[in-house]
Amino acid sequence: MNFPRRPIYRRLLLVSWLIFPLGFNADAFSAPPTLTYIYPAGGQRGTTVSAKLNGDFTWPIDIWAPGVDIVAGEEKGKLDITIPADLPTDRIWLRVHNAEGASSPAPFLVGSLSEIAETEPNNAPETAQALAQPEILVNGALQSGGDVDAFSLELAAGQTVVASVDANGRIGSPVDTVVQVVSPTGTVLAENHDDVDFDSRLAYTAKTSGPHIVRIFGFSSTANTTIAFQGEASYIYRLTITTGPFITHTLPSSVPLDVPGDVEVFGWNIPAGTRLPVVPLGGERLAEFQELDTLDDLRGNGDNRFGLAFVPNMPGSNRVRLSSYPPLTTLANGTAENPLVLAVPQTVTGFIQNRMQRDVYRLPLKMGQPVVIVAESHNIDSVLDPPLLKLTDPAGNVAAEIGSGKPPRASIIAHAPAQDGDYLLTVRSRFRQGGDRCFYRLTVRPEISDFELTATADAIVVAHDKPTEFEVKIVRRAGPEGVVGPITIEAVGLPEGVTAAPVVSEPTGDTAGTVKLSFTTTGTAFSGPIRLTGTATQPHEIKRFICTPPKLMTCFETFWLTSVAKPE
Repeated sequence: MNFPRRPIYRRLLLVSWLIFPLGFNADAFSAPPTLTYIYPAGGQRGTTVSAKLNGDFTWPIDIWAPGVDIVAGEEKGKLDITIPADLPTDRIWLRVHNAEGASSPAPFLVGSLSEIAETEPNNAPETAQALAQPEILVNGALQSGGDVDAFSLELAAGQTVVASVDANGRIGSPVDTVVQVVSPTGTVLAENHDDVDFDSRLAYTAKTSGPHIVRIFGFSSTANTTIAFQGEASYIYRLTITTGPFITHTLPSSVPLDVPGDVEVFGWNIPAGTRLPVVPLGGERLAEFQELDTLDDLRGNGDNRFGLAFVPNMPGSNRVRLSSYPPLTTLANGTAENPLVLAVPQTVTGFIQNRMQRDVYRLPLKMGQPVVIVAESHNIDSVLDPPLLKLTDPAGNVAAEIGSGKPPRASIIAHAPAQDGDYLLTVRSRFRQGGDRCFYRLTVRPEISDFELTATADAIVVAHDKPTEFEVKIVRRAGPEGVVGPITIEAVGLPEGVTAAPVVSEPTGDTAGTVKLSFTTTGTAFSGPIRLTGTATQPHEIKRFICTPPKLMTCFETFWLTSVAKPE
C-alpha cells in the first residue's frame, strides 16, 4: 500500500501559487469557493483550451488540476488549460481553493478529436452549423427557451455516422439529451434517447449521398411537470460526430492488474480484430490522484483500478477494469447442454445477442467457501439492464436467484455453498433485450474478510479555535475467517501544526458503522490533499484508504485539507 509523499503535494501547491500575481491576498476571502462547471467541459490532447470556470469565488484564486498545465487570465474565471499529447486519461478534475476552503472537484474531459464550439443561431435545419470535416467534437450548451442545436455534414451513401453525447453521466450536466439525424427538410432518419443512462448515442448509415443534419435537444434530468424542451447555461454537452472509429466496449472488459496487455475493441466503424493496449488510467501524471470504482452495493475489490484502451492519436477510448482476478477472454456463450466453466475467482465479458438467450456457466464450488457473483452492465456503458441470475446446486435445486423488478445498478448473489460440487449459473436479460451491445461483465470471487471505508464529504476545513469532526462510515464483510476485528482509522501525511488522533472502530457497538476523526490546528496555513487510512490486524492484516463520496460513478482516495491561518 503506497502512502502519500508530501513533496509531491508541495510541488503541486507551488505551481498553483505561481500562476497568480505575487500581490494576491488570501485574507480577502471569507468563505470557501464553489465550482459548478467548466465550459468548454473538455479538450483535445496536445492542445491548449481556453475555458471558463463557473461558480462562486473571488478572482484570482488558486487552482488545483493535476495532469495538466494551467495559466489564469485577468478576466474572472478565464484560464488556459494545456493538455499533454500523451495523457492517458479520458477525464481530469479541477478544484479551486482559497484560505478558507476548497470547492468540490469539477470534471474536464480529454479526447483525441479536433474540437469546435457551437455557434448560434443553429436551431433549425436551414440554419444548421456547417461542419468542415466529418470527425469533430462540438462543445455546446442548450440555452434557455428550449434550445435545439443542429449541425450539418455531407455523407456518402453507405457511410455510417456516429453521434454521441457526453453530458449528464460524465460531466454532471443537469440535462437528459436526445440526439437525432434528420434530412435537410427536417425528416427524422434516426433518433436516440438515453443510450448510456441519460446520455444519447446513435449510429446511422446514410441511404443517399448529400447533406445530413445532426441535432441535439434536451430535458431536465430531474423529473418535473414541464412537457417541453428545456435549457439553461449549465446544460452543457460534448457532442462527438464522426464517420471514423468509435469504441463502445472491449473484450475482455477486465484485465490483470499487473500485466494489462491489450484488448479487442468493438463499436462502430472499427475493423474486425482491432486491438489496443491497456494503460493505467492517468499514467504517471495522475498516479497519486486516480479515479476509482465507487464502494457501494457492487461488492467490489478495493484493489481494483481503471485502465484505458488507448492510442493517443486514435479517436475514441474505453475504460477497462484492472483487477487481480484473471479474465476469461472467450466469446463463446455457454448453454445448458455445454456450460462454460468459470474458476473462482474469474471475470468474463458476456453478450446477450438474442432476446431469449440464456448463458450458462459451471462453477466448481466447495462447502463452507462462500462466493460473491456480480453481473454489471450500466457502469460499462452497456444498453443491457443488469441481467437476472439464477444459481442451482448439484442436485438441480435453486440455491440463489435475482428475480425481476426494478433494475439495480448490478445483479449480485452472495452465497455460501451447502455442498461440494458443480453449480450452474444462468444469466438472462431482465427485459428480453438482445444485440451486440447487450454485454455484461460477470465476476465470481470468493467472499473474504474485508472492509470498506467511505467519508461523507471530500474536504476538511479546520480552524485554530475549534476542532473539526469528520465522519467515516465502515462496512465490514465477513468471510470464512470471520468478521474483521478492530479497525484503526487515521490521517496520514498531515502538515505541520495539524493533528488528528487515530480512532478505532470496534466490530460491535456504537463505532462499528461510524467513527469521527477530530482535526485540530495551531493556526498554520495549509491547503492541499491528504489521505485517510484504515488498518485491521484480525483476522489478518488489511489496509484500506478511505474513499470520498461517489461522484459521477467514481470516487477518490484523497481529501482536501484546509488549515485556516490564525488571525494576527
